[in-house]
Amino acid sequence: MRCLLLVGGILLILVASVVGVAMASESYVISDVSGGVQHGKTTTVDNNYGWKSAPENPNVVYIAVWAPKPYEGYIQSALVAVVRKHGLKPVIAQNITAYGLKGRVVLFYAPVISRADYLLTEERSISGILYYSYAGDAESAVEVINSGLVFSATEISKSADKFCGASMGRLTKLKIANQTCDVAYWWNLKAKVGKLKSGNPYEMIANEIASQLDNFIKSDESNEP
Repeated sequence: MRCLLLVGGILLILVASVVGVAMASESYVISDVSGGVQHGKTTTVDNNYGWKSAPENPNVVYIAVWAPKPYEGYIQSALVAVVRKHGLKPVIAQNITAYGLKGRVVLFYAPVISRADYLLTEERSISGILYYSYAGDAESAVEVINSGLVFSATEISKSADKFCGASMGRLTKLKIANQTCDVAYWWNLKAKVGKLKSGNPYEMIANEIASQLDNFIKSDESNEP
């Protein structure tokens, strides 16, 4: 009987060890809720009716990241890398509205973060919205944020929808022809890294966010004449 108990105990230790090594070797990014909205609307420019094109310089991309540190730095770097990959000039803007309609605009807003450190793994998570305007409409995005947004698993998609609605409405009033607007959102975008892995959870999250900007710019390129 003692022999059986001993064998059983050894087996449990072995199983626990295997499970522990597996957990410590994990590395992935996942979100509870995510999605995106893309609006592509271009009106033919007719100067006789006052319609005009924007931005002034589409080769410049103004970037603002409104997120707590250290997320801010990692996300900025990842977005800059994507912009450069497409042969565009990235500019970090402290006051993004000062560059309205001067170049393309990218704004990432993330008011919710969390972290968890365990024996075998560490987790970092962020909830936020990525906004991209080809015309460079920064003012609409800032107004939407300042008006107050609800951040929760059930409401974040509705909050994200407000960005492009506000932008298209404003650009129509200004008679701006290109009203392309893209938004991506994440609730609890989480990076989990095991202690046996060398991954950086902040960098993993930043790369996931930047991959959506990459898709937005690619979509613009595919629609160019």
